[in-house]
Amino acid sequence: MDDQLEAVVTAVKQSHKYRDTHEATIRELATEALRRYKKPKQAIKAVRTQLHSIMAPYLGDPHYEKEAERLTAVFIPTDSDPDQIRAVCADIMHAHLSNRERLPLLDSFYRDIFAVTGRPQRLLDIACALNPLAFPWMGLPTSTEYLAYDIHEPRIHFLNHYFRLQGLPPLAILQDVALDFPTEQGDVALFLKELPRFARNYPGKERPFLEALNVRWLVLSFPTISTHGGRNLTNRYRDFLYQLIDGHNWPVTELMFEGEVVFCVQKKIGDWRLEIGNEYQSPMSNL
Repeated sequence: MDDQLEAVVTAVKQSHKYRDTHEATIRELATEALRRYKKPKQAIKAVRTQLHSIMAPYLGDPHYEKEAERLTAVFIPTDSDPDQIRAVCADIMHAHLSNRERLPLLDSFYRDIFAVTGRPQRLLDIACALNPLAFPWMGLPTSTEYLAYDIHEPRIHFLNHYFRLQGLPPLAILQDVALDFPTEQGDVALFLKELPRFARNYPGKERPFLEALNVRWLVLSFPTISTHGGRNLTNRYRDFLYQLIDGHNWPVTELMFEGEVVFCVQKKIGDWRLEIGNEYQSPMSNL
């Protein structure tokens, strides 16, 4: 079994499409596939199929090394132009479908969300893709602790480079949040347009996942229009969310944007820093 497992992991990692995927994710999927299939070739195919759904390469990715150089060029001058920084960040986000769809909303998107949740001092961006590049539109200070989770290694390296340029601590984390739920405490957790895919890939985990997040506010968003056919999905996803949190006394504020509906779910009242008192330790202290 161990030899077969290593063979499957190695074969998947040799794929150009998935070689930069977090190995813990590949290993977990390979273990499960080998329980279901007798032949390693079948297991390899099954892992690649599931990774295609989890990683969503069809959503798009920029060339991270080239874009890191482009960001450096606009940030490094002491008189760097905020408008030029925004233009480059928007151009890079355009490479990823979900981020591209949100570009027309950025002037109001986070302003309206943080009007409900308050401005977070620690923000968790889960399955973040290129969303941290929207920081210039968030209206947050560089003292913000912005934790960004993803399973694509080059993306994590790129985001930490960007965070340093932006004056933020480099808190992009390589982590499969389905296998290892985030445990960091925070003010707001963003999980934008990812919950339907999470539920499809990890059926039964979506409720425990939301329950485990140790934050005051969950910010969950869904597309309002289907990719194929233009069907309105708002009521479907609203029902899905309320069924998911049924039994919890979590007040919900709904925000409607063009193409995206956002649910701000209040899990806790007050400031988590007050709850843990002197035990709070900033992740910045470990840098």
